[in-house]
Amino acid sequence: MSSKKSTHILIGIIALAVIARLSSSTSPAIAAIAHAFPQASDTAVESIATIGDAAAVISALLIGKMLNRWSFKWIALISVAILSLGGLLPLLLHQSVNQLLLWGFIAGLGTGGITTLLPSLQAYAFDGEKLATMLGIVVAIENGSSMLLVFFSGLLASQNWLHAYYLFFLALITLVITCIVIPNRRPDQKNEGTPANEVVTTLKISQIIYYLLAASVMVLLEAVLYNKNALYIQQFKLGSPALAGKIMMLDGLAAIVVGLIIRWLRRLFKKYILVFNFSLVILGSLLLLTWHSAFSIAIATFVIGAASASTLMTVPYILSTLTPAQHYPLVMGIFSAITSLGFSSSALLFNSIVGHFTKNLLQGTYIMQLIIATVMGILLISTTYWQNHKS
Repeated sequence: MSSKKSTHILIGIIALAVIARLSSSTSPAIAAIAHAFPQASDTAVESIATIGDAAAVISALLIGKMLNRWSFKWIALISVAILSLGGLLPLLLHQSVNQLLLWGFIAGLGTGGITTLLPSLQAYAFDGEKLATMLGIVVAIENGSSMLLVFFSGLLASQNWLHAYYLFFLALITLVITCIVIPNRRPDQKNEGTPANEVVTTLKISQIIYYLLAASVMVLLEAVLYNKNALYIQQFKLGSPALAGKIMMLDGLAAIVVGLIIRWLRRLFKKYILVFNFSLVILGSLLLLTWHSAFSIAIATFVIGAASASTLMTVPYILSTLTPAQHYPLVMGIFSAITSLGFSSSALLFNSIVGHFTKNLLQGTYIMQLIIATVMGILLISTTYWQNHKS
């Protein structure tokens, strides 16, 4: 691929990465929305910021399949257009929370398409170490832009909650950029000419499932931070609820840092990088269980956030080496869906299991987090050692 084409695609990748988490940027407006609709239930109002994740599971699977037949350009245009529609409709129709939930669901469908498209587009434009590095950079851009979008959303919502939706005009700008720079080609047309004709049986299905589950488990463990940090701070009287929001920013900061150094981490830990990632979760869990302070929860949030970010950068790269080009979008669609499902189901899973063993849900959750991370670490180090010994 020519340098000029790669540059054009890179511009498109960056533009899409900036808006990849735009649908969750309305979270700072939740309190103001609740005040504007006092008759609505708290659950319904809070779901405005999270319903997009449920929609993303659906669209990720659909887009993963559609990329076998449709080009990157058309998938990108449709996804960004749907995100724009769902994000801007609240400016026109906002008579009830149910309307906002519907628009949030639509925006989430667009988000799921973008997050599924991005890894496939990167695998189309880059190979080897360049691909591994680009996957890290894109995650860093996603998290960095997410932090900025949430910050500006808070500023806009402080004037009027509807103003938070002005940020979705960014999607319209991305729509124009997408139309210009995203290639009108399918993933299996990476080589100039006819589509690649790789045999389906070359798929190493068991390994693909294995790494998909590892990524899902990691996201499941990271979600504990979002579900329990505020309760941790409240139970141990470490500060006001605002402290939880500030500490959670360290999760995004960790992803930015890891995205910039993932190349060196891969060189240092090689095939054991996923083992290292789950070891970080073990460290974070131990800190939360044994040292109850604002400093310890900050460190735990950072290291667990770093572990999750590293995993979400590493697994797509591993999957790209296991999967033929024509099947990679479908695998990444499953990857996006299963990680979104892991995140959204974390609270329900932990609370339903931990409740059978202890009344202290907070401590029980961290113990379960520690056990799962330890089991995964042992499993990964065993299978990695076996694969190295076999080869």
